[in-house]
Amino acid sequence: MRFKVLATGTIALALVVGASQLPGGTPWPVLGVTLVLLAAFAVGWPRLMKVPSPNPVSLVILVVGAGATLLGLFAPSGPGLGWVAPCLATGVILMFLTQLVRGTDAQKRLESAATGITGMVVAAFGSGWAVLGTEPAGPALSLMAGIGILGAAVPGVLRLPDRVVFPLGFVLAVLLGGAASLLHPGVSLVPALVLGAACGLVVVGSRAMLVSVGGPKGPAQMAAAALTPLLVCGSVTWYILLLLV
Repeated sequence: MRFKVLATGTIALALVVGASQLPGGTPWPVLGVTLVLLAAFAVGWPRLMKVPSPNPVSLVILVVGAGATLLGLFAPSGPGLGWVAPCLATGVILMFLTQLVRGTDAQKRLESAATGITGMVVAAFGSGWAVLGTEPAGPALSLMAGIGILGAAVPGVLRLPDRVVFPLGFVLAVLLGGAASLLHPGVSLVPALVLGAACGLVVVGSRAMLVSVGGPKGPAQMAAAALTPLLVCGSVTWYILLLLV
């Protein structure tokens, strides 16, 4: 299952990074890929977290993630990820409503709401991949982030304790992120190292969390496990571009 999660994440990473490298400067390819990944994550996340009634939670996660992505790209003003907070605020209300309509005798309503809100945050952060395409250095940062993410993810397939996998994945992400700065003369070494470190922490931290909950058991859960760190790294990459490049 570890190799399947890595393969799924690698394919998703290749799609989103590849779409960002297409010539022409149009946001449609990376937007389409991002929405597909958000849909796969929305379906799998509540099932990975064992939510009793997963379909309404999945719907709200998808609406919030897609809303943050579309508004980030096409809203008339404001920074690209400025719409994440309003979308999350709306999503929190919708998420609690999904639990209220289940009735007072429903089980694990609070846990389901908390799990759904966490999934909404991850999905909203995935909008960063689409918004990156609006910046001149966005494609270069996407490629560098992809290299760092892959470097951090590869040690995760090893059957080793977290005290070994965690630092190994982090160090590989930093080294590969720094080396990736050679691919673009407009990005210096320091932002590339920071990008590798940030994405590496997201990946190895996500792996530790998923191992603690028992890991994925089926295709939908496997997709959610692979996409969780990938989506979060979209906004991580965006903010590093905004602050350091």
